[in-house]
Amino acid sequence: MAEKIGWTYSVQALGGPTVTGSGSMLVDSYVKLSVVVPKKKTLDVEIQPGAGSSLQILLIQPVTPSPDLSYKAGADTVVLDGPHVLIGSGAVNLLAASVGKLTFDNKSDVDAGISILAGRDATPP
Repeated sequence: MAEKIGWTYSVQALGGPTVTGSGSMLVDSYVKLSVVVPKKKTLDVEIQPGAGSSLQILLIQPVTPSPDLSYKAGADTVVLDGPHVLIGSGAVNLLAASVGKLTFDNKSDVDAGISILAGRDATPP
């Protein structure tokens, strides 16, 4: 049975326009993870089994965004200096088609908490 994930965003340029959006999507399954990346360490986190091309939505939210916190998806290193929200398989695949596992790197002097929410199609074509 499909699960429904709802999403909403609002971004405002101070003194300027606001862009908002909302919607929902059906996914076959989802996972919600809370991990802690120890200071000065890396941590491999399995987001889903196998390749990541079946991901439909991915949220990576650090408790404390930092330029010293990053993750690798495929060959790309992405700085986690704010929440990362990717909605739709096209957006998720911008990271890498193989986002089954992410490797987080914490170069700071404090442990880093991260929340992850991922929804996927369990029977991709």
